[in-house]
Amino acid sequence: MACRSVIAGIGAATLIVATATSASASGPILADHPVLAASLARISLRSATWRSALDAVENTRRRVVIVTPDLVRMRDAGDGQESPFDPDVIAEVQPLPDDWSRVNTVVVVINLPLLDKLYSDATAADFEADLDRILAHEVYGHAIPYLLAGHLSGKCADPLPGQRATESCAIKRENVIRNELRLGQRREYGVDGLAVTRRYRQ
Repeated sequence: MACRSVIAGIGAATLIVATATSASASGPILADHPVLAASLARISLRSATWRSALDAVENTRRRVVIVTPDLVRMRDAGDGQESPFDPDVIAEVQPLPDDWSRVNTVVVVINLPLLDKLYSDATAADFEADLDRILAHEVYGHAIPYLLAGHLSGKCADPLPGQRATESCAIKRENVIRNELRLGQRREYGVDGLAVTRRYRQ
């Protein structure tokens, strides 16, 4: 989101990384939550493109830190006010640039409490498939391009106003991973490409 940023002071950033490092087995991706770690393992097992991208990022010594909302706070760019992560947002990606717009760390927030509510009566298979889709979009679609560029110029955007979803950088990249995972192709922006949305419309 353009108007907010993840608060990542040295202490907070160090704490997030320190808690994630011991649980992560995904190279440059640090994820402490076991549900997120399991999703990352599924994607890595089935996607050669994903594994190749992680190898490339690992060589840069940059990293993705995947967290749940309780580990971050948001700062409004206008007035500097701090607030918790929006409880109605499923996921968000925030690069952490230095004063020269160089990016060594990207934070991906996955709102597992919200997903738990949305999938309270869903099958485990639907939940896992949608979480894999979400991580494919947020990590491979958004975070990895920043890290490979090492700069904010690496931004891979969602659809612009009037642009077809399938023409946008992030969804093109997401669909590469979806194809390898056999999770269908995303042809729209928003939550319409998730199993939970289709189920509620039936």
